Amino acid sequence: MDTTLQKKEKTAPVLDGLIHSEVSISEIPMWQLPGKGKVSPDTLSKVVTRVMERDGVPRKVEIEIMPSAKWGYPTVLDLEYFRAFERALTMMWEREGVMPDVLRISGRELIRLTGRTPNGDRQQEVREFLDRLSGLVLQEHRKNAKGRRAETGVHIFERIDREEMSVGDRSEGQWTHQIRLADWYWANLNNFHCHIQDQRIFWALQRDLTKLLYQHLHALFRVGRGAASESYAELSMNLSLKRLRAISQIRRQLKPAHDELLKLGFIGKWSLELMPSQTKEYIIVWEAGPTWHEVYRHEREKLQEIERGPVREVIVQQEDTTKLSLDIREETEDRAYALKEIYDFVGYHDQAYEPFWRKVIDSFSRSIRHRVMAEVRELALSRCIRTTRARALVAAFQREGKKQKLEGWGGQARKVLPDYSRRAPSSKGRFPNKME
Repeated sequence: MDTTLQKKEKTAPVLDGLIHSEVSISEIPMWQLPGKGKVSPDTLSKVVTRVMERDGVPRKVEIEIMPSAKWGYPTVLDLEYFRAFERALTMMWEREGVMPDVLRISGRELIRLTGRTPNGDRQQEVREFLDRLSGLVLQEHRKNAKGRRAETGVHIFERIDREEMSVGDRSEGQWTHQIRLADWYWANLNNFHCHIQDQRIFWALQRDLTKLLYQHLHALFRVGRGAASESYAELSMNLSLKRLRAISQIRRQLKPAHDELLKLGFIGKWSLELMPSQTKEYIIVWEAGPTWHEVYRHEREKLQEIERGPVREVIVQQEDTTKLSLDIREETEDRAYALKEIYDFVGYHDQAYEPFWRKVIDSFSRSIRHRVMAEVRELALSRCIRTTRARALVAAFQREGKKQKLEGWGGQARKVLPDYSRRAPSSKGRFPNKME
C-alpha cells in the first residue's frame, strides 16, 4: 500500500490560530535592537503578544520566539534585509501574477534593495540574515475549540541553498541564494492572508526604535481601525526595550521614535498614562495619523481588487484532460525547460531523481504534468503529505502512469500519450484552441 500521499479530504482543514492567518510576518515582534540579539541561558526564548481580530473581536495571542543558539535573535538590520526580501517577492508577484515559493536572488541584488552599496561586509550580513531567519522558530500558544492547550511551531524559510558566483576574480565573496518559503507562509501570501507592508514609509525611517515601533503599530492600528493602546510592560517585551520605572524616563525613552512617526503623519497623537487600578504601571495610547489611514485605504482597495479579479493557479490552471484530442502544440517542447519546471517545484536539484523526471517528460504531456504537480501542491498546502515534495511527486506520477496504462509504468502496456504537437490541422483547415 502506497502511503506517500494520504487521502485528500473533501473539505479544507480548519487552520486555527494566528500563524495560519498572520497579516504580515514583519509585524511579529521578533526583531531586537542592536546589541540585544545574542542568546544567553536567560534569553533562550522570549514570549511576545500579537493582537489579532477573529469574528470581529480583537484578542491577544502569545508567540514564543525561539532563536538559533548559534545565530541569535534577528535584529533591526535583519528586519531591513527582510523588508528587501519582501520587496523582491512583490516585484516578482507584480511581474508574474503569483507569489513564488522559491526566490533566487544574489546578495548584491538584496543589498541594493535596501538602498546600500554592495561590499564584502554586507555580503556577509546577507548570509547571516538568511541563516538567522532559517534557524528561527515561531511557536504559538493558544487554546483550541475545546478549550485545550495547543501549540504550533513553524519556520519562515523551509530551505536555503547558496553558491558562490565565481572564484578568483573581483566578484569573489559574492553569493547567489535560493530561498524556499515555508508552506504556511507561501500559502498565506497567495491566499492574501499575509500582506507585505508599505515599503515607502519604512525606508524613510531613521531610528532603529522607530522602525520597530512602526512595524508594531501597523498591526495594532489595523485591528483597532486607527486606535491602539498597550501597557508599557508589554511594549517593552515586544520591542526589546529596557524597562524603566519613572514616567519621565519612559517619556525620554519613547519620545524620539514617536516624534519621527508624528513628523511623517503615521501617528496623529500619543500619550503615556497611568493605568487605572494599577500602581506604577503605565499604558501608551495612540491614534493613527493621515499617512496610516492612506496606507490602510490602499491596502483595502488592493485586496478588493484582487478578490474581484481572477486568481491565477500557482502552477497552471488545471486543464480538462478529456479534451486533449482537440488540443495542438505548434512547437516542440523544450526538455530543459520542462526539467527546470520540475526542479523549481521540488525545490532542489537531486541527480538521483533526474532519470525519473526525464521519463515523466517523455511520458506525459505538459498539461498532465502541471495537473499532477498542482494536485501534489494542494495536498502539501492541506498538510496531507508526510514526506518530501520529490517523493510525493514521484508517487503521484507513478499512479498517473498506471492509471493511464502507459508502457513501463506498472500497468498494462500501452503507447505513450499521443504527441499532439505533431498533429496535422483539422479537416476544416484551422487549428483548435491551444492547450497552453
